[in-house]
Amino acid sequence: MGKVIEWFLKKAFPIILELLKVYGEEIVRGLTKVIFTYMAEREKKKAEDHLNSAKESFAKAEKAETEEVKNKHLFEYEFYKKQAELKSNEINELAKDFAKIEQKTVKLVAEATSKMKAEDLFDLNKKNQSIELTSKENYTGIETATDISNLK
Repeated sequence: MGKVIEWFLKKAFPIILELLKVYGEEIVRGLTKVIFTYMAEREKKKAEDHLNSAKESFAKAEKAETEEVKNKHLFEYEFYKKQAELKSNEINELAKDFAKIEQKTVKLVAEATSKMKAEDLFDLNKKNQSIELTSKENYTGIETATDISNLK
């Protein structure tokens, strides 16, 4: 094996692998944050809508002229208040789920990256001592997660 390729395999490639791990983690964490934020904001909006409906129902109950109408609006108030609480709890559960998914996905990326060989990314031409970045269309270092339950 030539000196250039030997140097590349011993010195440069470990640094490249470490950079891939770091960037892989950053990408996973960034995507997780973006998706969680979107979903949490959507659930937060629903919770706010339920709270507004609860306030409206309570105000209607206070102004009701009959006991029957008052009870109807108080029932609606309790219903919407409970829905808002449920949405708030869902956001907390969502945060826990996303933290687990992020942690497991980061681990998966790190494991797959650490298993990579120089030949997975580069063509190492030992005859003329050249190293070329190559397209590895069939590289399957990270298995496709088809069953999301494995990530929870």
